[in-house]
Amino acid sequence: MEKILGIVYAYDVKDAYQEILDLGFSWIRMGICFPWKDRMFGTLCEDYLKDREQMKRAHETGIQIMPSTPGMGGYYYSETDGETRYRDAWPDFVGEKGTPEYYRNVADTCAFICRDLKGIAGDLWQCMNEIDIPTFSGSYSVEVTTGTARASAEGIVRENPQAKCGINLSRYYEDGLKVADLVYAPGHKFGYIGDDQYFGSWQGKTVESWNDVIEALYARYHLPVLANEWGYSSGGAVKEERPDPALLPEGIPDVCYEKSWFHSAEGGHTEAVQAEYLRRGLQIFAENPHVLGSFLFCFQDARHCYHCGASDCPSECYWGIVDVEGKPKQAYTAVKQAIRDYYTK
Repeated sequence: MEKILGIVYAYDVKDAYQEILDLGFSWIRMGICFPWKDRMFGTLCEDYLKDREQMKRAHETGIQIMPSTPGMGGYYYSETDGETRYRDAWPDFVGEKGTPEYYRNVADTCAFICRDLKGIAGDLWQCMNEIDIPTFSGSYSVEVTTGTARASAEGIVRENPQAKCGINLSRYYEDGLKVADLVYAPGHKFGYIGDDQYFGSWQGKTVESWNDVIEALYARYHLPVLANEWGYSSGGAVKEERPDPALLPEGIPDVCYEKSWFHSAEGGHTEAVQAEYLRRGLQIFAENPHVLGSFLFCFQDARHCYHCGASDCPSECYWGIVDVEGKPKQAYTAVKQAIRDYYTK
């Protein structure tokens, strides 16, 4: 089986799609927002048109697109008012959350997106994003978030029976598995189980722990496993003691609050450690037979953290294999060589 070899579109890649292809990646994950600004099947909004055009430009270079469908929403920093607030992704006219009307309109929306992106998007789809955590699900119940994910896949598969859909958990843990159990209950329309892991950054353990997660997910859901997001931050100090959760402003992770990690791989958060981490991760995904593929997070460093707005926040600012100016980091060369070593026959 040929492995999906992808990278996540995040921040500003400056249309570096040909460079991404030259590195050896053949897929890119790109988000698509809710389409209409006034009513169901009404006037397309500017953000949707912008997302579609970005996908079109990427596809025209020869790269394949895995769309990420609208989630419940998310906490984002606003430069206008200097605050982090939750933004809902589904307008009120879609229907009251959790009602049959709402789920029907979610399915119809995703069917429209699939139809509208025909010839641009591939057959691989991510339904929503990390629905197991409040960062993206807000205060919505697990029944609503999982029902929305199932309806999203139903709409896509209705329009394209060849589509392979899945969700991505934020990490492998008990509460996340409870969410996935509801999503993948009998009658689902999913073709893979997805997971995000940032061992040594957001989570403890090491990149080697990916194999345990892959085997556990495959045994539980009997579906190929996609690493929808994975990577290692090349910057940030490390602290041992986490802050009191009661001190955290709404929507702000503890890493943002302290401007520090609480985990690291051996050697800390450096370019050299990141380079070796990514090399080994690509090898693991290439060699594990239960892996559908992977999407590295990400190509370019962020100028500002989308959680808190800071330009020096390790939460979001140092994940790229190139810096904010597009200059390659050590991981750039390591990734290019790893793709040649493990994916080129």
